[in-house]
Amino acid sequence: MQARVIIANSESNADMLYVSGIFVPDPFIAIEIDGHWHGLFSPLEIDRARKHARLDQVELDTAWHEKAQHRGWPRSLAAAAAAFLDAHGIRRLLVPGSFPVREADMFRSWGFEVQACEGSMFPERAIKQEWEIHQLARAERLTRKAMQLARNHLAECSIDNRGFLRHPQNPKRLKSADVRRVIEGFLISHGALPMHTIVACGKESSDPHNTGHGFLRAGQPIIIDIFPRLQDSGYWGDMTRTFVKGRPNKKLSAMHEAVREAQKIGLDMVQAGINARTIHERILAFFTEKGFVTGMRRGRQVGFFHGTGHGVGLEIHEEPRISRCDAVLKAGNVVTVEPGLYYPGIGGVRLEDLVVVRESGCENLTRYTTRMEID
Repeated sequence: MQARVIIANSESNADMLYVSGIFVPDPFIAIEIDGHWHGLFSPLEIDRARKHARLDQVELDTAWHEKAQHRGWPRSLAAAAAAFLDAHGIRRLLVPGSFPVREADMFRSWGFEVQACEGSMFPERAIKQEWEIHQLARAERLTRKAMQLARNHLAECSIDNRGFLRHPQNPKRLKSADVRRVIEGFLISHGALPMHTIVACGKESSDPHNTGHGFLRAGQPIIIDIFPRLQDSGYWGDMTRTFVKGRPNKKLSAMHEAVREAQKIGLDMVQAGINARTIHERILAFFTEKGFVTGMRRGRQVGFFHGTGHGVGLEIHEEPRISRCDAVLKAGNVVTVEPGLYYPGIGGVRLEDLVVVRESGCENLTRYTTRMEID
């Protein structure tokens, strides 16, 4: 008989949160035997776990630590788990791919056979239940409201004689951090935790994951990428828009129009049964047809050099991916569609929506304007 074993905290480990349904900051033990999940918790967490965990059985780990010590094993969660497994006659374990090597070696030294799975221990996480989609829609609504606040903040700015943006409530030139504070302050006050919100202007926007640190200027692209996590459930939102305060030049306008059209192509193609690679390659070909070449230029990647999208759930990046990897989309997947173009001399443009894959299309959870210009 083989048991599945997870030893991790559920604040940062999505599999542990998925199976336990409770946030615990310190590592604890979850073991599945014959389809039933057992949770072993410390005295600090046991009462809360009994009330809120969705495991089949919850018990204190103290007795299992004592049994492990009687065997001469060092005091550790791995030893407590080993004592529990030994008592249930189990010697074969399936653990996550991220399982610590030291703990795996300890199990093996005690005579257990340890096998690691690929990817998530719960591949079914990729297909969201309706209650999970409700949580993701909640997160995306907050994301949309935060994006609108950012857009409003830029709209309230004036442009000085050197092209810098200035907000009436701040005598200094506007910086990325100023807009980030507007976004993140709103999200935190509404129960969502922002993570490295991107507000990147000009040349900073040509690096897709540059969070942005400089001044914001008129006529240059400002990529805003917001991806908050709901503090009560752990589900994420994700959305990107590109704005320009004032008038963009013709090259930037053409880039934005191409990205807008490419995103529509992707959104129109998303449905259950399609190979995600087909979507990505169609968008890449579209950009090439429009003259936006992808490749290396002076030692830097330019054009469209990231994936078209990724799954979102209890992790901000999870399966399935819309990229060169083969993955057949299934009803219930929740994925982003986020084509982008990046050229250091111009800047970057990215548009990102979060959608639910349905049998005959997709349900867009973002529903927000893609208009670039802000007067």
